[in-house]
Amino acid sequence: MTDEYERLTAYGTQLILTHARLRDMLEDLRDGIYPGAELATHCLAFCDALTEHHTDEDANVFPLLAARHPELRGFLAQLRQDHAIISGLVRGVRQDDPEALSALAAVMETHFRGEEKRLVEVLNEVGR
Repeated sequence: MTDEYERLTAYGTQLILTHARLRDMLEDLRDGIYPGAELATHCLAFCDALTEHHTDEDANVFPLLAARHPELRGFLAQLRQDHAIISGLVRGVRQDDPEALSALAAVMETHFRGEEKRLVEVLNEVGR
């Protein structure tokens, strides 16, 4: 087995953990628990983590799933569209658009729930 293949055997479980971490980071931003410069640093860390997560899915995870599960191709295309929308909202958050953070939270939660519902089991079975 390749390293990529082995890494994906527990990706469904990792997906849930990653989403939980990103949800926590977003909640901290929305609650405003970081003062001044710490808020900017936390905001950048959150935006970078979310972008990295979606870039990895688009480049590595979704192509593998599409090849193995053609029935998921339409859903995966929809998730890629979500990633583009989320990317635009992340740009708004980085530019201090007050509406962007609330919109990002709503879109992100719907997106994460859909991924978890449709992909966790498939991802955890990749290595079996």
